[in-house]
Amino acid sequence: MRTSVRKNIILLAFAIFFMLIFILPNLWMLFGSFKDQNAMFSLPPVWIPDFTYIKNFTIMLSQSYMYLLNSLIVTIGSTIVTLIFSLPTAFGLTFFIFRGQNFLADWILSTRMLPPVAAAVPLFILFKYLNLLDSLFALIIVYTAFNIPFAVWVSASFFRRIPKDLIEASRIEGASWFDIFLKIAVPLSKGGIATVAIFVFIFSWNELLIALFFTVSEARTFPIFISAQVSQAQIIWGNVAAATVIQSIPPILLTIFLQKNIVSGLTLGAVKN
Repeated sequence: MRTSVRKNIILLAFAIFFMLIFILPNLWMLFGSFKDQNAMFSLPPVWIPDFTYIKNFTIMLSQSYMYLLNSLIVTIGSTIVTLIFSLPTAFGLTFFIFRGQNFLADWILSTRMLPPVAAAVPLFILFKYLNLLDSLFALIIVYTAFNIPFAVWVSASFFRRIPKDLIEASRIEGASWFDIFLKIAVPLSKGGIATVAIFVFIFSWNELLIALFFTVSEARTFPIFISAQVSQAQIIWGNVAAATVIQSIPPILLTIFLQKNIVSGLTLGAVKN
């Protein structure tokens, strides 16, 4: 056997091994969502479940539709608001030259290094004073604040790939900065913007700590509902698995929908002209 062929086989074996490490727990969770409590603990294990058994999903959906709606509102709202604020900021940091430009960019990045729990107490006091506790608006504000630094830095990295000659030519032709941003920078960076949007969506959709800290009942999100399925009395693993599958569906669908833009955004700038 040739050395190159043997090397490719070894690399393929390693790739399959690491792929299984990531896939098998998810498959076990998916299969568990179609099992009742007895099947979850049966010996020998029930490897292939009865996929017509959807009681776990019906129970979870009937109990959690308000939490799902809250999660969708907060996640979509924070994603949109984050993009509205971060894209112009990234554009300005990229193409405007002013004193303290680098300091401002570093300061924006440093705010992302702040652990959310460190800001939880002062934000709790502030929202309590403003009567915003247990509201979706408060969650949107907090999620947006923590996502903007990430979105600004990633968006700026894509805006830097736009040829400056194109920007200068547009300015010479009389285009305003707003027109350049809206008609040139955004369309040319749509792959990067899609990448930022999907990551901000995932961060907001899966967030638990802040939602647990700032909500009581009305504004609780779906991750809190999943964590509430684990109690000291018992853990109904079929329900937990079904809720986790439901939790995974929106990010998967969004990733599939934006797949082409995400791939183009991640590979943008990989080859330097």
